[in-house]
Amino acid sequence: MNNHKKRKKMLSKYWIPLLSAFAMVVCLLVGVLYIRSFMVQQTMKERTSQLEEMIEQIRVNLEYGLEIHWNLLEGIETSVEGKHYSDTQQLTEEIVRLENTFQLESFGCRIMMIESTGTAYLSDGSDGIWDDMNYLSDGSDRKTFVSETSNLGGTFLAFAQKLNTPITIGTDNVNFTHIILLKDIKEVKKYYTANFYGGHAATYIIKPNGTLAYYDSEEEDVLNVRNIFKALEEAEYVRGRSFDIVKDQLDKEGIAAADIRINQTEYFYSLTNLKDYDMTLMLLIPAEYVAVSTVDMMGATLRVMIIVTFILVAVLVLAMLSFLNAQRSNQLVKIEQKNNLELTRLREAAEDALHVAEVANKSKSVFLSNMSHDIRTPMNAVIGFATLGLSNIEDKEKVKDYFTKILSSGNHLLSLINEILDMSRIESGKVSLQETEANLSDMLHEIKTIIGGQIHEKQLELRMDLVHVTDEDVYCDKTRLNQVLLNLLSNAIKFTMPGGTISVHITQIKNLSAEKGVYEIRVKDTGIGMSKEFVERIFEPFERERSSTVSRIQGTGLGMSITKNIVDMMGGTIEVQTEVGKGTEFILCLELRLQPKQKEMMALGDNMHEEEGQAASDHEGKEAFQGRHILLVEDNELNREIAQEILCSYGFRIDVAENGAEAVERIASSTPGDYDLVLMDIQMPVMDGYEATRHIRVLDNPELAAIPIIAMTANAFDEDRRAAKECGMDGFISKPIDIDLLGTVLLSRRVSLCHNSLNDTLGGTGQTV
Repeated sequence: MNNHKKRKKMLSKYWIPLLSAFAMVVCLLVGVLYIRSFMVQQTMKERTSQLEEMIEQIRVNLEYGLEIHWNLLEGIETSVEGKHYSDTQQLTEEIVRLENTFQLESFGCRIMMIESTGTAYLSDGSDGIWDDMNYLSDGSDRKTFVSETSNLGGTFLAFAQKLNTPITIGTDNVNFTHIILLKDIKEVKKYYTANFYGGHAATYIIKPNGTLAYYDSEEEDVLNVRNIFKALEEAEYVRGRSFDIVKDQLDKEGIAAADIRINQTEYFYSLTNLKDYDMTLMLLIPAEYVAVSTVDMMGATLRVMIIVTFILVAVLVLAMLSFLNAQRSNQLVKIEQKNNLELTRLREAAEDALHVAEVANKSKSVFLSNMSHDIRTPMNAVIGFATLGLSNIEDKEKVKDYFTKILSSGNHLLSLINEILDMSRIESGKVSLQETEANLSDMLHEIKTIIGGQIHEKQLELRMDLVHVTDEDVYCDKTRLNQVLLNLLSNAIKFTMPGGTISVHITQIKNLSAEKGVYEIRVKDTGIGMSKEFVERIFEPFERERSSTVSRIQGTGLGMSITKNIVDMMGGTIEVQTEVGKGTEFILCLELRLQPKQKEMMALGDNMHEEEGQAASDHEGKEAFQGRHILLVEDNELNREIAQEILCSYGFRIDVAENGAEAVERIASSTPGDYDLVLMDIQMPVMDGYEATRHIRVLDNPELAAIPIIAMTANAFDEDRRAAKECGMDGFISKPIDIDLLGTVLLSRRVSLCHNSLNDTLGGTGQTV
């Protein structure tokens, strides 16, 4: 009886701690499962958001491209509206003339005239009653739809315009009421690209009834059906959604996305309506390629939390064992205390590790969600001036001014993209400064153009001037200095209330020598100012002041950190003077190399004149290019078109190769002198530009092997230039192509395109676009 009581008493000591430990383990596991579920939901939102942003960009690009055809149709309508033709033969001849005049073949388009009875006339005569007359029966003046008319065979995008004054034919005055611009649906691909996500994305153009009008992808169509909407309706939805829900969201918001499973593979798709074009655009991509970095990041965080959970479980187990041992013998009390202290240290270390991981994860998430902060300023200028250009297309002077500002803002946008890509390189010291000639007044003017829209929108006053500056022409890394000033001005605009003032003053303090001067740049605003506590952390990454005013203003928290790094790289200093409620002033002090004085430049020009003769004008230089032959190696159709237009404007004859292997074959089968120069892209299918250059350099014919080759690529890092040089290329021009820079390179040696002179020319410019 006594033994039974002792056993019962002993069990009463242990079952409560055991149950408590079990409950804690269960809570930890439930917490991990909850966090995992939350991360899955967040990943889903991130993937859906990314896909919707991508298809929105495709839609905008496609609509801009299609809008050109309405401009063409308006021009054609103006040319024929209200005219009278003696017979149908004269009408078809007019159609041929119009197609040639407006160069419709280059747009993949044809003209169709519709007689009031529905008879269609093309450039080769009457083609019977048009199958799609029902689209014109609602009386609309303008209509766009997908046509699969049997009159021509194939699928076309039809732009239909009702004539205010019909065309008449013959003595009976037969009326032609509509003019149709038919565009081959396959030709719309040139207005957008689906070459993202590693080429795994597919785009669909869908008619209102759900049938497929056009499919664009390098891979096989996984749906492989005629009616896309029906296939989506019958698909297996992964997250509990349905096509009815997606369709309802599409009708209300104009865009929707979901994930489905096809043949045991998960896919994401996004739908968006094309405004005014009676079509739906769909983007389909395997789930494994969407938001890869976010998935990896959340997976890593989950793994860390699981490890921490196992550590905590181990801590509980060890604590329980220590407790049981303490009950058995008082002699183990000291050992138990020591173990408990050790376990506490491990627990604190685990909690610290978790905290560090959470802080890093939060900082990265903030950066990824807000990094569009610095991109929106130049993008606003690009979109705004492009819109103004379309609205004032007949005013050539205005359009020219808008294009100039678009180009300036586009160049700045490119520099921001390079900033984001180079951020880790700046921190590791791998980014070097590229000094070029610069004019301080011109830099201020360019910056004013970029931020002018924001200044006007917030009703601010902007003052810019140079004080006691005798040497405006200097050498500096213009892109990096612009980046510093725009970072400071962007913050000033954000934190200055309407009616405030922002000023930029550049002062030449002194000259250290005839070749170097000291400049002070002050950027001042009358904004909200900063606290002393935040000023001490202002140059740290991801730091933003926490206040009721500032918290409503978006930003990445990287601008000032990058600014400080760039100023340090330039060997300068940056100081902050600020007071809450009274504004902020940043003071930069930089030592800049001075360009030679005008007299020295004139003397140098005289020497060059005596040695080499008077330089020819640009017009004469272009004449020297007439008949010269260039092989353009480029796989992207739009890039080829741009490069051909630029080079043809200089008088060159152009041959095209779409990959490196084709380029090697063309050079190997040519004779010396057939080609004067090769412009070589780098990333291409079949064979890249590096490999193609190496093949050309070992050709048996030494004259063909020595042909000048210039890299023309979007890879713009220093290591890319080194790789181009190491494989045997003679020069490097990065994309997007700077027309002025390319012209300077081509004209600098006129047309003596020999290996050595071209290498000297390109090697000396240090161009990076």
